Amino acid sequence: LGWTDHMLGNEPVLLVLALLGLGLACGPIQPINAELAVDVTYPSDETAVESVQQVGGNLVSALMVPVAEWALNQDYEFFRNIRPLDMDIRGDVLLLFTVAAVTIVYYNTFDAPLRRTMADAASEEENESTVIDAVSGEGIVSLPELIER
Repeated sequence: LGWTDHMLGNEPVLLVLALLGLGLACGPIQPINAELAVDVTYPSDETAVESVQQVGGNLVSALMVPVAEWALNQDYEFFRNIRPLDMDIRGDVLLLFTVAAVTIVYYNTFDAPLRRTMADAASEEENESTVIDAVSGEGIVSLPELIER
């Protein structure tokens, strides 16, 4: 994993803590993404939606491996003329930054109707409108009428 590279020294404690923090921060992304996909594609099958999403994610990840390997050998230098800001960045870091930036822009501009949420809200309103008033008897429905609904 390259734990002893750069300025970390021989003790990988900082790196392990950083990876744990990253896992804690990014861990909830997959379930949230799955729920969003299911909500947007309602009334389709939840398992099918999540399966397609998982297979698609794995396919994109597999296709990104050769691209990341190529980018690993690329080296870019920024701010050459400004000594305090002079930096050298590898292509794989820029690739990951680009993927993250595109993802953030996509999710911030995502505006699809949440069909399952709308259906649940409509169902709750319908259930609230058929509450039986025990005193006046209003709202009482016969069994055949209830089946027709």
